Amino acid sequence: MTLVLKDNSPEIREKIRQAGINVCSCAEHKDSVWLDFTGINGVHGVGYSDETDGNLTVEQELARFQAEVKDIVYCKDVNEFIETIKQQAK
Repeated sequence: MTLVLKDNSPEIREKIRQAGINVCSCAEHKDSVWLDFTGINGVHGVGYSDETDGNLTVEQELARFQAEVKDIVYCKDVNEFIETIKQQAK
């Protein structure tokens, strides 16, 4: 299961860190407009394109992500995102 928060800001990342959850530096990329959590190495940014993606636009990267990831659970806000991550860790 992949948890997704369709939001990303310095304040949100700080709130996640304060909850004791690791946030990868990729979440700070300017095109990381969403956040995801798969249970591996903390929270990651979604929306940025790296050299392996062929420089996709943010919209193309988000579409690729949604097409490739089969078991997405969208969280309504950062509090739900954090609580669901903590529940998975139990």
